Amino acid sequence: MNIEPAFTVLRREQLLMDHAPHSVQFENLTECLLRTFSIAAVIPPLTMTEIQLYAALALLHDVGKRAIPQEILNKPGKLTKEEFSIMKSYTTQGCDLLEKIPELRECEAFPLICDVCRHHHERWDGSGYPDRLAGDSITPWVQVVGLADAFDALIHPRVYKPAYPRDQASDMIVSGACGIFNPLLLACFAQHIRAIHRAVYGMCHNTL
Repeated sequence: MNIEPAFTVLRREQLLMDHAPHSVQFENLTECLLRTFSIAAVIPPLTMTEIQLYAALALLHDVGKRAIPQEILNKPGKLTKEEFSIMKSYTTQGCDLLEKIPELRECEAFPLICDVCRHHHERWDGSGYPDRLAGDSITPWVQVVGLADAFDALIHPRVYKPAYPRDQASDMIVSGACGIFNPLLLACFAQHIRAIHRAVYGMCHNTL
């Protein structure tokens, strides 16, 4: 599958910043997790071409956030119930935004892009959003993007929280603090995250 036509459209529409430092790190994190999980056979086996494809598409998971008011997106305190409801809508608003680009709809990668935009916050036990998918009804590679997104968000500072050290972030993921993930993915994640973290982030993050 050639994703470059889709990426050309997305760059033109300023919906893709794939050369920004954090984007490169997130793509690398997703690629490392996909490769590790594929080798460990906790997801269906993937070729290296497929791994690189899915890791690149993972960069589009948050595209819908541009539809969220800045006062909610950058609020330093806890969101109200109403604000959180608006915040969660970015998954569906991202798909709506992409649907409005005719050239993108014609691209072969379009269904995959919509899948990751809409479903990376779904969780194994059905407690995620927006569609409350559960188990294997969540595409395996999108499950991995959701796990990468949760870990990456924990180890980076946000307006509402500090950056957590690697080991604390890993423990939070495994304990379910970010929702329930596939237990097979979690076991493999816990086993390999230190090496993956070193490979992706080097020594630029606190680890303990």
